[in-house]
Amino acid sequence: MPGPAAPAARAGGAHRAALPAVGALLLALAAAAPAPAAADSPVAEAVEALSSGEEVYAAPDGPEVSAESLALARARLAGAETPVRGALLGGGDPEQAVRAIAEGVGEPGLYIAATEERGATGDTTTTLSWTAVGIDTGGADLEHHFSFFGSGPVEQMIGAVDLLDGDLLPAVREAAAEEEAVYVHPAVAEALPDLDTGALAERFDGLEDTRVAVIPEPAAGGASGGYEEEYAEALLEPVGDEGTALLAVWSGDGFRLTPASGPDGPAPRDLEFMLPLGPGPDELQPALNVFAGAADGSVLADARAALAEDHLYVHPRAGADIGAEERAELDAALAGRGEPIRVAVLPAGARLEAGGDGGDQALADAVAQGLDGGPVVVYALDGEGGIDAYPVHGSVSDHGDYDLETSVFFGLDHGSARASVDGMLAQLGDGAVLDEDAPAAGGDGGDGGGAAAVLPWIGGGVAVLVPAFFLVLGLIGSRGRRRALAEREEERRRAEREEAETMAELKAEEAARAAEIQAENDRGITGLGEALAQAEPPSVDPVEVFETHLKEYERLKEDNGRAGGIDRVIAIRTRIEQARDRLDRWNRRQRGARTDD
Repeated sequence: MPGPAAPAARAGGAHRAALPAVGALLLALAAAAPAPAAADSPVAEAVEALSSGEEVYAAPDGPEVSAESLALARARLAGAETPVRGALLGGGDPEQAVRAIAEGVGEPGLYIAATEERGATGDTTTTLSWTAVGIDTGGADLEHHFSFFGSGPVEQMIGAVDLLDGDLLPAVREAAAEEEAVYVHPAVAEALPDLDTGALAERFDGLEDTRVAVIPEPAAGGASGGYEEEYAEALLEPVGDEGTALLAVWSGDGFRLTPASGPDGPAPRDLEFMLPLGPGPDELQPALNVFAGAADGSVLADARAALAEDHLYVHPRAGADIGAEERAELDAALAGRGEPIRVAVLPAGARLEAGGDGGDQALADAVAQGLDGGPVVVYALDGEGGIDAYPVHGSVSDHGDYDLETSVFFGLDHGSARASVDGMLAQLGDGAVLDEDAPAAGGDGGDGGGAAAVLPWIGGGVAVLVPAFFLVLGLIGSRGRRRALAEREEERRRAEREEAETMAELKAEEAARAAEIQAENDRGITGLGEALAQAEPPSVDPVEVFETHLKEYERLKEDNGRAGGIDRVIAIRTRIEQARDRLDRWNRRQRGARTDD
């Protein structure tokens, strides 16, 4: 095993140098210390920053990292039990840099340095090195962590804290056991102050069998994953077979969302389909709102029970902008029609309860089951309270220029359920219900005030004649207008069908490409296995280092076999290339040592 100042095997730039006592380390460093850094060099600046209490120093020309990830790394490292310090540098040898930084700071801890070299074409290569100074690593396999962790250098620093302290999974398990619906790790809350941790949990009130954890990246993370199953089991353990869970892990510039469920809960793949990819801090709240609606499991039953008595039901997880007084006014208007209409305002996640094959229409049909056979309109709301879908079951004969489905469409305000229900009533010819301060219903509906509302400057007898004049014009033109509106509606539906067909084709092409890459990966893994069988025997590095290559080979076989998406198979392809590069470096080091002998 090389000493603290010896060059490390550059498997991801890793360097092992843990000693039991600070004194022994300092003696070793003195024997082979690097040249002192110039006072104005990036290494000297890193030493100064880390000595003054900063956890991560980022040089202006260092590896690119988002402000959120850097803030999270600093918060995570600041709360670590084992001291961890990191430096992101613009160039140079990371092995020399990390040793110089460790010597300059002169404190026990894990030191990590990453450098970035930019080529003539603009491509960048990031190399990382580490050294442990006078700390008890507790048997943590730092060599493996820094060799095979698939994410960037900042994520490696964050994961190293979990590897050394082992605090992340116990914290998640404890929060789940204490019936904390949404757990936000303190480092995430500190680094992303715009996250309202209280608001994140609001939509989960009453969901006793659901758990959410918002955490920094665990040690076994990176492109290869590997930690999700263990964390999902910890979240699901207290909630039973019908439970659901969501793991939100910050990685790079957004959250990686991993849903999970018990054997009797909704399928994780169905939950995943409802969620956005890589939401940022501002998008996490809407994503959790969607998940809460999908995890509820009784939205449709609640809607049917309520609509058996009332004509407007607003589910509490929908996030609708309809207050209690407005709900009562709209309910009375819907019930007081010649042909009453029932309206349900639901979270979009309720689609899972209606089944995945019927599209949005299945949602309205499911709500209508068991009612009196009258028409039902459903407004499905996204995580921000906007209209995501508006299926209609049934029809009415007492309407103005437009039938029920068309009235729903032209009454839409995509940002407001309140205005959309009011707009539907206006389009049906019933007139708007809510006060003048209500948002515009959209389309031609308005408030039914006609020309008198548009031309307030006309008074006296003229004011009586003008509305009548425009009414006659409206009657003359109603057939042509209905025909034009019908054509527009048919064009909209045709465009939606074409878009759905295009998306299906794209998904099929993506699945085919993923299968091709997966097959290529199989061949690459087979080649890696053959290369491992012919690898140079250990001469300069211990056999334990070579075992990390064998472990990664086994992981690649397992991960490629279960990879389900294009992102996963591409990540595995990158890992195969990295594994071959590391094996080449191993072979060169062992051959070089024998040549020197």
